Amino acid sequence: MRVLTTFISLLFLSLLLIPMLAFAAEQPISLFLNGKQLSANVAPKIVAGNTIVPVRIIAESLGSKVSWEEKSGKVTVDKDEVNIQLFINKQDVIVNKKRYQLETAPSIMDGSTMLPLRFVSEQLGVKVIWDELTHSVFLFDSEQNDEGQVGTGNQTKVPVKPADNSNGKGTDKSTDTDKSTAKVTETVPGKTDSSAQLPTKEGAAKPSEKPITEAQPGKQNPSAADKNLELFTTLSSIAVDGDQFIVKTSGAKATPNMTYTADTNRIIIDFPNSKLDPALKLGTNGEGIIKGNNQSVSQIRYLLFSKDSSIVRIIIDLSKKAAFKPVTTSTSNQFIWALIPAKDRYRVVIDPGHGGKDSGTISAIKRLEKDFVLAMGTKILALLEKEPKIEAFITRKDDTFIELADRAAFANDRDADLFVSVHGNSAGKETVRGVETYYYTEQSLEFANVMHKQMLKSTGFTDRKVKQSGFYVVKNTNMPSLLLEVGFLSNQAEENTMFQDAFQNQVAASIVTAIKQQLNID
Repeated sequence: MRVLTTFISLLFLSLLLIPMLAFAAEQPISLFLNGKQLSANVAPKIVAGNTIVPVRIIAESLGSKVSWEEKSGKVTVDKDEVNIQLFINKQDVIVNKKRYQLETAPSIMDGSTMLPLRFVSEQLGVKVIWDELTHSVFLFDSEQNDEGQVGTGNQTKVPVKPADNSNGKGTDKSTDTDKSTAKVTETVPGKTDSSAQLPTKEGAAKPSEKPITEAQPGKQNPSAADKNLELFTTLSSIAVDGDQFIVKTSGAKATPNMTYTADTNRIIIDFPNSKLDPALKLGTNGEGIIKGNNQSVSQIRYLLFSKDSSIVRIIIDLSKKAAFKPVTTSTSNQFIWALIPAKDRYRVVIDPGHGGKDSGTISAIKRLEKDFVLAMGTKILALLEKEPKIEAFITRKDDTFIELADRAAFANDRDADLFVSVHGNSAGKETVRGVETYYYTEQSLEFANVMHKQMLKSTGFTDRKVKQSGFYVVKNTNMPSLLLEVGFLSNQAEENTMFQDAFQNQVAASIVTAIKQQLNID
């Protein structure tokens, strides 16, 4: 009786396992083109170790022309100068009049023509990478990457009036003569949010370079092959060297995104469109670990975070608060950040522009820029003085004229950590409106993006972007420095708003918020 009971129990368990095994065997295959997931009317399948997909994916996603001859069962794929002829249920394939053999023949499934993905894609100049862990195929079209590769941003140049002098005298917003253009930089989108999602086990997948087995021609189309080389960035080394965090890469140029999460005291760096060098080993949980030899770092973790766009994520767990600043390097394949222990107090200089004999711009109803910026500067100073970790200074407290060189020296002599010069803008047309944030040195760019985001939120004005220009006070100060154009006094609607006390308080608070974010102050 006991034997019979055991047999029945085992039989019952076996029946329960059948659907689970079937599910595992039928794990769906996900397709991604340049990071965007593709949907297919018939699910991709693996046949004899090769991935086959509906012809519609080839036609619509890869920008090719597909034709069908029912009598001969021939499928023709054309793109640019590449002509591929495949035959249903036959392993023969013709590429530009040369005949080859496939391991898996095209077929018809559920009314859809299914073609071998890797073979066709690579003939069309599309790079194919198989991720075994997530059952995903990543396609990278070199032509689309040339137009808008992940991580690149557009920059435009707008003319700026050349400086009248470069000796620190003259108009308050003079630029040095060696800098006659302002470069517009898009605000970094979506990467300053402190609530970034933490890595999950599912996302910790490492792309395998193991090919989807497919017989290849003796020589692929050279022009197509050349175009899709090095579409990935490969992270070859991750290390802490003293007070520097260093990442070395190869392959495609990388544009990492950095986020600091104050609640977890953690720095997260994402490298889009990237993979890990085999030398960077992953543990069974999908993460690699590097012990930090810096007093502010407890450990460093790395993993393939997102299968959607092959994001390599680096997580730096801090043992105590520290500033994390990019260091300019001469090579494009090396990224360096300085790890700077947090100070007990930071010094911030606020610079209300103009003053005294220099009225700045004059509005249509004769309001003066110097009065607006003094009111703003005074409000910012009052808020900063309430912050226990900030020692605040202001270049002028009344209607006094100060030379540009003296403003820069004021900040440099006090060894300030940040410098913010406040201004009101003007244009020849009353219709021009909006907020502009200017920086000059690369060390100021991150601060500019943080500040600009806060300014847009508090003013509600039009976004006129972050711009690079050689205004004297931002070019000749040693610390991260900004010149803010809060709005246009030449625009009647903005002028009316800018002189309202409630508006000034709101903008002052947002400027202080940006300063605290830049200094990593809670």
